[in-house]
Amino acid sequence: MRMPRPFVPNATADSVQRLKDSLGSKRDAVRVRVITEPGDRDRDCYVNVRKRTDRDGGRMQLGWAVWQNAHLFIEAEPHAVYDPENGQPWLDCTPHFLPDGGSVREILFIPNDDAVYDFDTTDLPDNVRVPLIDDPRLSEALKLYSEKTRLMNSVPGVDIQLPQHVARQVLRVEIEAATLLSELIGAPVSRGIELSAQAEGLGHKIGRNDPCPCGSRKKYKKCCGANA
Repeated sequence: MRMPRPFVPNATADSVQRLKDSLGSKRDAVRVRVITEPGDRDRDCYVNVRKRTDRDGGRMQLGWAVWQNAHLFIEAEPHAVYDPENGQPWLDCTPHFLPDGGSVREILFIPNDDAVYDFDTTDLPDNVRVPLIDDPRLSEALKLYSEKTRLMNSVPGVDIQLPQHVARQVLRVEIEAATLLSELIGAPVSRGIELSAQAEGLGHKIGRNDPCPCGSRKKYKKCCGANA
């Protein structure tokens, strides 16, 4: 199966505006550098930032990290970054690892001054996902992602091993979602559809010999642009 590779879109991309509209946010999306220290853990942003504020002062800024998945959908992940409160830019204390083993050096972040975080909760907040194409397979895949979050939250606790029956359900949901997205990645995309905010953000059209923005590592003309 060929899965869409998540990437950090341009702040001014149309897909980011659509996400902001869905969130009801009027704040600008900003780039935040990822600067981590030993002990900072992936997917543990609130603890990572709290350690930094306890040691160095400053404050925790809540909001969303923004990720786009090929031409299919864009999502907002509840996230926290570190504000040193000394006139210096915000910092992201949390490492972000991509499915292919790579990592990112900066994220796109939408601040949310109304957000709160309870350190006593063990529930995983679900991401806000906005489809960028109209396809029932994508709608079903996004529902499956939310179902995975529900299943994970059905077992209280942090860093625990899921019971076997829940782990099997989570695996089933992941496989079903991956299958649907793989089908969509392999499907031709018409010229009239925006393939990705990444290409838009770079300010040029996708050349037929350019890498396909879907993340397949093929040339555009041999992948999503085959029938364009």
